[in-house]
Amino acid sequence: MKKLLSIIGLTALLFTSCSKDNDTILVEAEGKATVSFDAVFGSQDFALNKDLTSGTKTFNFTRFRYWVSNVILVNSKGEEYKVPNSYFLVEETAAVPVQDGVFTYPATKREDVVLSNIPLGDYKTIKFSIGVDQKYNDNLSLQTGELSQLNGMTNVSWMWMTSYIFSSVGGKVTENGTSKTLLVETGLNANYKTVTLDLPQAVKISSAKDTKIALNADVEKTIDGVDVLTNPVVSASKAAIMTAVATNYSTKVFSVKSVN
Repeated sequence: MKKLLSIIGLTALLFTSCSKDNDTILVEAEGKATVSFDAVFGSQDFALNKDLTSGTKTFNFTRFRYWVSNVILVNSKGEEYKVPNSYFLVEETAAVPVQDGVFTYPATKREDVVLSNIPLGDYKTIKFSIGVDQKYNDNLSLQTGELSQLNGMTNVSWMWMTSYIFSSVGGKVTENGTSKTLLVETGLNANYKTVTLDLPQAVKISSAKDTKIALNADVEKTIDGVDVLTNPVVSASKAAIMTAVATNYSTKVFSVKSVN
């Protein structure tokens, strides 16, 4: 009987030890990273309601907003980790009336995105898309991540289809005494674009620290190649210009500032 009790006790001890080990493994198997999108305007710090110059033009912005979605981290072996439900609204904006003023989206500044539950390892590349993929863009009743109709980033004028605004830059542009109200937006499934950025060195995702990846988001590059005095308002009715702006987001706007 004593021998039986000893065996039971030893089994319980081993089970407890395994459970503790398994718990430790589960904790150690994941980490997190903060991706910071630092808005700039060329070599100037970006801020709302501040005069910023580009050549002979002066800009004064009231909004800079865009969806970051479907984030992917690529490790040193070339394996991709797709961050689940990764839909984030990055923005710097004054208060935005929503649904014809029924609701007011408050003034907001948000640059940081936290990615959680990332498998431990060394990662060399980050990928993300600007906009909302077709599954959710075509059906606003489906929600995941931060997707919501109550954020002032949905629109009913994209060719008579309700969907998300992918990016929005608004304010005023002035040149030689002529001023125009500026509103350059992207949307529509064809303009859903992916950004790929190689990091200067691999970053280690560890449960012991919060890794940070800092990116620059250059507002000046969003309108690169666009004659904003002739076309101060860009939406679905100016499809070619909208596509050019969307391409700017995927190829020119974002760059790596630092990693640690």
